Amino acid sequence: MYRKFAAPLIAFVLGVCIATFSRTLIDRTFTTVSYTAESKRVASPDGKLDAVFVEDSSGGALGGVFWYVYVVSKGKAVPKDPNKRLFFADELSRGAVVWSKPNLLEIHYDKASIMHFRNISTKEDNGIEYVELRLVPTSEYSLLTSEGGWRPDN
Repeated sequence: MYRKFAAPLIAFVLGVCIATFSRTLIDRTFTTVSYTAESKRVASPDGKLDAVFVEDSSGGALGGVFWYVYVVSKGKAVPKDPNKRLFFADELSRGAVVWSKPNLLEIHYDKASIMHFRNISTKEDNGIEYVELRLVPTSEYSLLTSEGGWRPDN
């Protein structure tokens, strides 16, 4: 007699549990927990601007380490607006920002998977003046094989 009611009772209890806890489980599984920190801050030669390299370590199911570059007025905080990012990479090794002139910033790296790059920082981005950005790979490393496929060691 109890077996007749066991399956519906288990289904009911599971339904209540799913209804009660599903939002929390989904949030914990797919919501990223992010730790963002300035990796490097380098002042321009004239001392007006800072180039800021930011490391964002995100958790969750789709987490990883992401790298951003911003140009801001000297001592100012990095903007929270993702549209102010000048550089975004989801894989980067030996990244560095180097001012070669007061208005020319170089982004050096050995290996990178660059998702977004803007070669100009505007007055609206940094509050002061235009800055040109250039990508400077420090090695001949390629993410692709000579046949055009994805390298297996990436």
